Amino acid sequence: MKQRRQRLSVDNGRCRRYGFCVAEAPALFRLTETGGLRYLRNVPAAQVAAAQSAVRNCPTLAILLEERR
Repeated sequence: MKQRRQRLSVDNGRCRRYGFCVAEAPALFRLTETGGLRYLRNVPAAQVAAAQSAVRNCPTLAILLEERR
């Protein structure tokens, strides 16, 4: 069975850069030295569970994980 690809997006208007996503999925998210958020849009299959955890733990509900076509 082929695993579907997942894609991350972050609503910059909601994100307050608390860093919960970085703690939950450090391979996918990082905070820059200037306070910005960088993230990997295309989620590797091995990181899907971590991405889901980041979505669940974001206090501002700024992260969306969806299937790519």
